[in-house]
Amino acid sequence: MSKSPFEVTILIEDHPCEVMKLISTMGLKASVENVKLGDNVTDHIVLFDNKVKNEDVLKLKSGNGKVLRLSESRIWVRTNGCSVCKVLYTSDVVVEKIKVVKERTLLYTLLIPNTSSLKEFLSRLTSQGVKVTVISTNEIPGNELTERQMEILKLAYRLGYFDDDRGITLTELANRLNVSAPTLEEILRRALRKVVKYYLDKVG
Repeated sequence: MSKSPFEVTILIEDHPCEVMKLISTMGLKASVENVKLGDNVTDHIVLFDNKVKNEDVLKLKSGNGKVLRLSESRIWVRTNGCSVCKVLYTSDVVVEKIKVVKERTLLYTLLIPNTSSLKEFLSRLTSQGVKVTVISTNEIPGNELTERQMEILKLAYRLGYFDDDRGITLTELANRLNVSAPTLEEILRRALRKVVKYYLDKVG
């Protein structure tokens, strides 16, 4: 049983997310570049493979609470949180990437703190009536920061978490990132260990 964070890729079928279903039925190809989970709403930053036509943006707006074009191929979509989103929001996982495979089928890449958290997460997903398949699990390289670790470190630094007079607490930062404080603490600890090791190896 792994007690260290690792990356897992899972396939979720019969997914209840309406925005992903709509994207698929429109014949568009996209992945979710970022997602912010909340109690009742979910914000998706959707990256499409090609430029999104204005009429397609209107179709997205017809079925969702808020749709905003960020660029030719990036759209911000806010929806009511589905049952899977609620499980993600209340579990010890960090969403790294989401990809639409086909209608009601999504591929998730997640950062999981340990094996027991993964088992609990999979059990909660299954209870929502979706089919879950673990595609792969990968140990995080000991000397490389993941994209998510880098993103979290940059945000923590920018918001003053490392300042003498902290500009933000661990709990506040965790709430902003939609993860639990213990999960964030573990991510920061391991990320900082990698940074220190890199520096010490570099300076000899």
